[in-house]
Amino acid sequence: MLKFTKTDRKSELEGVWLDFDDGLGNILKVKVARSDGNPHYDSTLTRLMSPYQKKMEKGKSVGNDVAKRIMTEVAASELLLGWDEETLTDEEGKGVKYSKEASIELLSQDTDLREFVLTEAGDQSNFLKKKK
Repeated sequence: MLKFTKTDRKSELEGVWLDFDDGLGNILKVKVARSDGNPHYDSTLTRLMSPYQKKMEKGKSVGNDVAKRIMTEVAASELLLGWDEETLTDEEGKGVKYSKEASIELLSQDTDLREFVLTEAGDQSNFLKKKK
């Protein structure tokens, strides 16, 4: 395969651990997969957009609410692959176990984290092969 950029395909698909800082010094450790060239991301996005395909082919918009809902679900199910339960706790201070459902709920409510996941998933520097 001819490729100039030396990214690690395994990291792109299985994710890398990154630190999300909420701006108040609280760090959430999250595992993020790459969006570009990710077949899981692509197929989920295609599946969720398919009901709106004819509308878009006619040049009509799906609307901001629908677009945000779709991007949130795709990011939550295919890009945010996990988190450190010690850094994500509920109101009672208990660690929140990762699940796709919890991920969708989290990214639906925390727009800053959703934007972080989407941005970092598109940043190839997060997925470069480590020099030996």
